[in-house]
Amino acid sequence: MSAPESLALTGPQYGMWAAQQLDPDSPSLWTAEAVELEGELDIQALRAAVLDTLRACDALHMRYREGEDGLSQSLDPARGVEWPLIDCSNAVDPWSEAREWMRGDLARRADLRQGPLFASALIRLGPQRHLWYLRVHHIALDGFAYLLLIHRVAELYSAAVGGRAAAPARDWSLAPVVAEDAAYRQSSRCAEDRAFWLERFAGAGEPVTLGRKCAPDDSSHSLRRLLPPAQYQAWQGAARAVGADWASWLVAAIAAWMHARSSAREIALGLLVMNRLGSAALGVPCMAMNVVPLRIALDPAQGFDVLVREVAAELRALRPHQRYNYEWLRGDLGLADSHAQLYGPVLNLMPFDRGFIFEGLRSRAHPVSVGSVEDLDITVSPLPDGLRLDLEANPQAYPLEVLEAHQVALLGLLDAVIAAPQATLATLIERSRDTAAEAA
Repeated sequence: MSAPESLALTGPQYGMWAAQQLDPDSPSLWTAEAVELEGELDIQALRAAVLDTLRACDALHMRYREGEDGLSQSLDPARGVEWPLIDCSNAVDPWSEAREWMRGDLARRADLRQGPLFASALIRLGPQRHLWYLRVHHIALDGFAYLLLIHRVAELYSAAVGGRAAAPARDWSLAPVVAEDAAYRQSSRCAEDRAFWLERFAGAGEPVTLGRKCAPDDSSHSLRRLLPPAQYQAWQGAARAVGADWASWLVAAIAAWMHARSSAREIALGLLVMNRLGSAALGVPCMAMNVVPLRIALDPAQGFDVLVREVAAELRALRPHQRYNYEWLRGDLGLADSHAQLYGPVLNLMPFDRGFIFEGLRSRAHPVSVGSVEDLDITVSPLPDGLRLDLEANPQAYPLEVLEAHQVALLGLLDAVIAAPQATLATLIERSRDTAAEAA
């Protein structure tokens, strides 16, 4: 299916457009991943797989315009893809050289009108070690979309080096996704969702953060941590012990950590949700993610197990309404054209499969940039070799040493709630402080 000449923007796309307009020259909305490939790489097979995959993705080749009829997007028929080879193999530290190159690439100005919305390259680290690097503006892809592209490149590469026919190409047209979004906006369901959120956030105060409130920077401070696989099993067991799923347990633990670090009795978190199941966007690489604001009341005398069940109930209440776009809600509440938010930290739970196979190679994806960080982003992703727990922070709000202290406190509180799930929040906070002091 070919895209029509002009399409409206979906709610998630509009959110990224609006964020870019707050600072049109800012590169902060670039995202990037690098796939490490170890072994005897067939560079031509990989090049063909990358070019075929990236050309097939409509979202990467859209151009955005503001006209008399409002904001629209159209497909660049050229579907151009460049794929340079960057050789860092002769550097004293090839990894550091590659990271420096990627940092420079991420500093490029974004141009949503003329493009391109992405860049890709092959970085050579050594004779049998390469990085396939992909940078994309957040208006085009979310985290799940990256995986769709990586899986397809791996599939095409493996078929080529294995002498097999690849599976047929997917239909990655953006038009059905836009049409579904437009139908939702005209539906009674959208009106019901809007009313739900307006009632939920009537009279909401300024959200609590652990750093000073300021505009996002063009870069972020990152603390990446890979916990052992047994840690994920311990989290799941702790959640089952209090009768909840691990996502509700983790949200409650993060709220308790925020309370411990701020003494606030109400915490508002932003939850990233995919909004793909049962939708036209399920198998299409695009920007479909939404942010759901979650308000949580805390009482120091409350048992942690009670808090977990309250969070689980609130998540069930929010789930039917999570399609209503966060940027629309900000507009409804008069917060458009500003950096004001309805939440503090953002939590990104990524339980979907991040594994992929490049035949004859060892492969691993490395997050390079998550894009703009207003305050603090927490990413949790179970992987085959461990549990990823990353903190990304606005460097203007969180000096690196402060972010490190927050990370130690978070890990300490997670251990405390596993050991004593029915203890009060006040008791858990004291125990986690003792654990953090011992670790220091």
